[in-house]
Amino acid sequence: MRLSRKLIFFVLSLFILYSSFVLIRAIDKGEQDKSLAILANQFLHGHISIPFTKDMPLGDISKFGGRFYLYFGPFASIILMPFVAIFGKNFPQLTIGLLSLALSFFAIYSISRSFKFTKIDALWLALFFCFSTVLFAASIINISAYQVEVLGVPLVLLALREYFSKKNFLLIGLFLGLAIMTRELLLLSLVFFVIEFFKKRITPKQLIIIFIPVVVAGLLLATYNYLRFKSPTETGYIYSINLDSYPLSVNLHEGYMSIKHIPASLYSFLIMSPQPLLEKKDGFILKFPYLKASPWGMAIWFTSPLFLALLYKFKKNKYTFPALITFLCLALPLFTYFSIGFAQFGYRYALDFLPFLFLLLIPSLQPRLSKKDIALICVGVIFNCIYIGSLWEIYPVFGIHP
Repeated sequence: MRLSRKLIFFVLSLFILYSSFVLIRAIDKGEQDKSLAILANQFLHGHISIPFTKDMPLGDISKFGGRFYLYFGPFASIILMPFVAIFGKNFPQLTIGLLSLALSFFAIYSISRSFKFTKIDALWLALFFCFSTVLFAASIINISAYQVEVLGVPLVLLALREYFSKKNFLLIGLFLGLAIMTRELLLLSLVFFVIEFFKKRITPKQLIIIFIPVVVAGLLLATYNYLRFKSPTETGYIYSINLDSYPLSVNLHEGYMSIKHIPASLYSFLIMSPQPLLEKKDGFILKFPYLKASPWGMAIWFTSPLFLALLYKFKKNKYTFPALITFLCLALPLFTYFSIGFAQFGYRYALDFLPFLFLLLIPSLQPRLSKKDIALICVGVIFNCIYIGSLWEIYPVFGIHP
């Protein structure tokens, strides 16, 4: 079985490499999103606003005081600065997504080894996390918002890796601080470490060390926000130049954040299924490959069937409670948000709590992955590789284009 696991892993990895190559080529056609690289170029010249052009993605841009800004945290563009300095502002920002996949793979492998999984099982879990979750699609789709969201994932994972292995608390705080400068909501990831403190697994001194770089990062972000929008807490999203024309913008009548939005978010996250791929719009004959992803999202059981283990063989360990509370703290703001997302493969906002959902899954898979676990990972990876392009009704793995 060990040899077959390695062989299947090798073959599946080759399939992923091929699929990723053809998906990126097929999806990233025409005008490329360069917003993050453009902002990196602006940083290099001492500016924080961006020059507005007609071909820029309007959904990512805010206007305030006669200037245009990206409403994201600055860290994604900071990462691109040295590359833009060398290769120019046309340097592909998709590099962020590919880097996020690589770092996430490393972090999940290391975390899995910390929980005593064998090397091959740890590799399988890293493969699952990177290529059978919403992280995969968001990483290879060149939309600025997606690239920013995926970058937050490895930063939180690296903080958790450090906690479960070397326990360098300054590094933990640094990774969390950088995550906050990417996605402000990731500040709530601190809840995990605060609970660990109350569980007596972190000392007061260690918690203070974690908080120091987080506070510094928060002050830098507050300054950045103030320079843009004259408020340390304003991210600029409400100044988006086309907020009123967003998909689901009608939901704003119920409030930017409201418990009324929770059922739709839960439907997208837990229930929504793929759509049938019809031969003719006025009939009901399916054509190969029979399904297409709903742009409003898809239940986690389709993109990541391994999470079914939480239902049919749920187990706990000493980190279950901290992970669960942190997951809920991160999920609640997302589930009460007015939009469930659009043009996404799966419930994309799950990226913010995905590391802690993985921590909840770990005890259910111990001490080693079963044949069923491996099979579920394979099914999820193959489903993702085949159907990510179906958002545009293309299936590049099969060479099917409109």
